[in-house]
Amino acid sequence: MRSYSKYASQNAARESASLPNQGPSGHDSQGIHRITGRMDYTVFSDFTTAECYALNEQLVALGVGATVLWKGVQLDPTAASPMRPLDRRARDHLDDELQSMRRFAPDLAFTVPKGKPKSERAILAVASVMRLNISRASAFRDAVFRAYWRDGTDISVKAELQRIADSVGVPRFIELDHPDAEETVDGWELDWATERLGGVPRVIRGDGKILWGLRPANELNEFFSAPARTGGS
Repeated sequence: MRSYSKYASQNAARESASLPNQGPSGHDSQGIHRITGRMDYTVFSDFTTAECYALNEQLVALGVGATVLWKGVQLDPTAASPMRPLDRRARDHLDDELQSMRRFAPDLAFTVPKGKPKSERAILAVASVMRLNISRASAFRDAVFRAYWRDGTDISVKAELQRIADSVGVPRFIELDHPDAEETVDGWELDWATERLGGVPRVIRGDGKILWGLRPANELNEFFSAPARTGGS
């Protein structure tokens, strides 16, 4: 058995140190405030959950998508690869998810997926890019979310993930199933279980406060507007 706790803390520190500085403050066309300052944020997420897709788009609009520490969690390990069409029960569950998502993101573009793929391979691919080319990681992550939720792409298929990676400029020398990234993903799963978060999406702020699930834009703005911590605080 791997020593996950030691590895997870080392991995988090390394990835946090690799994150670029946040850009200047301002507002985008949707009225979402862009944040300055430096507070650490860890996002636990899964590609096949509607609220995770919506939160990811909120983070992009907020201007922090490239600065959060993203950790993928496979919420449904029983999902198929390649994906299979949803049965009636699964479609009813998805309809409930989408109805909840629309409450907080009514204008979000999406297409109702016809199936639910196993997200393990996509999470591993993002972990691989994060380890080897952090500058392309957030763009790749965004593209994977959009490929599934807008185009219905089966993100459990390696060839599809490679096509997505190519579309956002991830160099071909990067293996999307890098062996070292498997340990990274194991660490993410352990961190999620240790925190007893119970689901996704979840955002943990550096001061210990947690954002549970998808929230309205004003609440997200407030959560990400926390002042940066100083050395003596």
